Amino acid sequence: MPGTRSRAIIHLNVADFAARVETCLEPSLRDYPLVIAPTGAPRAVVYDMNEQAFREGIRKGMALARAKRLNRGIRVLPPRFNRYEKVMKDIIKQALAYTPAIESGERDGHLFLDITGTGRLYGPPPDVAFRLRKAMKKDMGLDPIWSLATNKLVAKVATRVVKPVGEYIVGPGEEEAFLGPLPVTLLPGLSREEIRTITRFNLACVSQARALTPAQLSVPFARRAGIIHRLLRGEDPAPVVSSGTALLKAGHEFADDTNEADELKAGLSPVAASLCRDLRTRKRLARRLTLAISYSDGICHKGSAPSATANEMIMFKQAWALFLKTWKRRVRIRHIALSCITAPAAPVQADLFAPSIADAQTMKTGRVVKAMDKIKTRFGKTAIQTGAALRKPGRISTLNCLLLSLIQLFPLPQ
Repeated sequence: MPGTRSRAIIHLNVADFAARVETCLEPSLRDYPLVIAPTGAPRAVVYDMNEQAFREGIRKGMALARAKRLNRGIRVLPPRFNRYEKVMKDIIKQALAYTPAIESGERDGHLFLDITGTGRLYGPPPDVAFRLRKAMKKDMGLDPIWSLATNKLVAKVATRVVKPVGEYIVGPGEEEAFLGPLPVTLLPGLSREEIRTITRFNLACVSQARALTPAQLSVPFARRAGIIHRLLRGEDPAPVVSSGTALLKAGHEFADDTNEADELKAGLSPVAASLCRDLRTRKRLARRLTLAISYSDGICHKGSAPSATANEMIMFKQAWALFLKTWKRRVRIRHIALSCITAPAAPVQADLFAPSIADAQTMKTGRVVKAMDKIKTRFGKTAIQTGAALRKPGRISTLNCLLLSLIQLFPLPQ
């Protein structure tokens, strides 16, 4: 529409993120082909690799045994998920200085920023991207690719074009001209089967596939025809996720890969407690709980539950039930993580009538959690723990009785 301001979307991409983080900590590995993959699993696959390994033909998801056959001199490091998540948090913290509208992956080095309308505060959008890149290079040793476009689709394609280093700006109205000569394999949002179908018709470039009408696309793609028609033209109205629906995450990496139930509970319990503590501290309301299980061979499975809570005793029960539902393999587990989409907590009006038995029990456990928070604040996070975290399931009931008695020590104000 005439007079409508074009969006300004920055896409930051630290190529080969996990490998780049490892080489920043170990500069001696920078000049060698490096692969990030589980070292002790017979069926391990490549989680990430640096540019030198990529040139040797090694790709993500490739069997580690095959990668070693391609180059017997490659260096192999085990993935350290907690380390990558921490670096991502540091990157997001720097980006929050420019906009609250940030969308990021869990630990993949990708970041979208919507800086529409911020020019009077921070200057032209390219200057913002340049300053972010300079700050990341100075503070963390990371040199990201960046692109600027009017939507996330075109911005992501632009960083793929200049990978592994560089920058690209696609101005308003230049989307179709920019995408035209590019291969359809660079378009995000298309599945492998859809790309295979398009290339089967000898349509290699976006401009060639763009000549098809929605009616023609509906023959091979049915209901997806309209979406694919818009993708080929660089149209993407999807917004960048705002800070109003923030994502909170917590994870645990086992010292030794394990599939023992007691050890898995011992790792999951503090993760649930940490996530709930963040929810209470930031006064956020949890909407949906997501669990990620990373196995020793590099495979990751995810599961989700429709609701979550800031009460860690209830959260742990929900998380363990979700864990049992998602855990489908006998392979040992290396890392587990919980995350939830959150929103600001709204004020809650007090009930007029006496609470039900279930509500009264919830209130009791809530008072226990508050008492535990006071103890942890004063004596440290490990001053008091649940039986599951101590790997002593037989003492859980005794410990719960002890926790309930803490209410008398820390009475809540009337």
